Amino acid sequence: MLVWGCPKRQTTTHIIYSPPPAPSASTTRAPGETSEAIIIEEPAPPEIAEPAPGEPAAPKPVPRRRPPVRSQAPTTTESTPEPEEQPPTEVPALEPREAPGQQAALRQQIQHLQERLRQRTAQLERQVTAAEDRRMLEDARSFLAQSERALTDGDLQRALNLTRKTSLLVSALEQER
Repeated sequence: MLVWGCPKRQTTTHIIYSPPPAPSASTTRAPGETSEAIIIEEPAPPEIAEPAPGEPAAPKPVPRRRPPVRSQAPTTTESTPEPEEQPPTEVPALEPREAPGQQAALRQQIQHLQERLRQRTAQLERQVTAAEDRRMLEDARSFLAQSERALTDGDLQRALNLTRKTSLLVSALEQER
């Protein structure tokens, strides 16, 4: 209540900023004089010390300069002959991870897994009745078809990954039975 005064009194506080008084001027109020205005005085600027006549002046800080950015293009104005356009170099083909013998073994393994999965999905098709299980079986067939396409394209790793996904879906359906 001391800060805000009487709650029934509807007045607003005014804040007035004033420059600092001159060194010789004084701000005195007569006793009993009250004002609703709060006076906030600006602090006096710091005094700059003048060097004595025999002392050297303090050096001023030098602002840092950034080094100039150099462009990639030559700065000469002479005409330079344009180099002949060279045909783009051919990117070498990626080499397979496995040796040819390992690729053949992996291909056989994938084909064997795909055949077993075809048999298991055909068996599950006769047993599945729920709509959610049918959707899961369709996803398994889709993965199997993608795996077969990847195998014919020669992408053995992708074919193996898709075959594994199919196997996981079929195993999940078989466990529900």
